[in-house]
Amino acid sequence: MIDLKKYDLNKTQHRIIYSISELNIASIGKILNLLNISKQALNVNVRNLMKQDLITEISDKKDKRIKTLKLTKKGKALNNKINEEQTKKIELLFNKVNNDWEKAMIELSNEYINGLNK
Repeated sequence: MIDLKKYDLNKTQHRIIYSISELNIASIGKILNLLNISKQALNVNVRNLMKQDLITEISDKKDKRIKTLKLTKKGKALNNKINEEQTKKIELLFNKVNNDWEKAMIELSNEYINGLNK
């Protein structure tokens, strides 16, 4: 697992950043449905990410009630950095288990479970 603390992020914030990066139009409603979190949980994390200058919130031109989230340059750079770290970690894991998918998934699962127990 990637240590998100070193990026000053929690798991929900990372999921928000990643979702924004992958969605064509990242409306608040889409992110709420995708992440299956409460509006309050989303708002708290969005405000924090905005304070860190990682995302911006844009009101729809036609309907001001609709808000869209976008990554800032800083947010894009951070997302890319985390994605690169995850990719390297997965590549190392697959090399360790000789590209055996089942063994790799077991290793990842064990690492995740061990991380929960900390």
